[in-house]
Amino acid sequence: MSSKKLSDTQLKIYLYIATRGGDVSVRDIARDLNLPPSTVHYNLKRLEELGYITKGSEGYVIKNPIKLEDYILVGKLLIPRLLIYGLFFTGVFIGTLIYTVRSGLTADKLLTLLISLLATILFYFEALKTRRRALG
Repeated sequence: MSSKKLSDTQLKIYLYIATRGGDVSVRDIARDLNLPPSTVHYNLKRLEELGYITKGSEGYVIKNPIKLEDYILVGKLLIPRLLIYGLFFTGVFIGTLIYTVRSGLTADKLLTLLISLLATILFYFEALKTRRRALG
């Protein structure tokens, strides 16, 4: 399933339930996402109608996972994909820095250091923006 049909509020509620492992109440969602309970009720009903969640005995749980294009869900941990790219370029930067310290600075190494540092900063910044946008 894709998250294309969901409003921003519905996606926030879905992600909240997914990262909590399920069994969350309307009160928990409203309090933690700073939403009115009526808004939470309406959006939970819509998520149920779409088949994404179901109401269990102790709260709402995920019924069908949504394919999250900007995230990787690992257990209860929601990781922006851009963070993975940022970690990769951090490794490139550190590796190049260590190699440069051992063998001396050249124009090629300086360029690699600058590009990998810039890529690292940009990916971390964009990952932070994506996470803030999705989780409010």
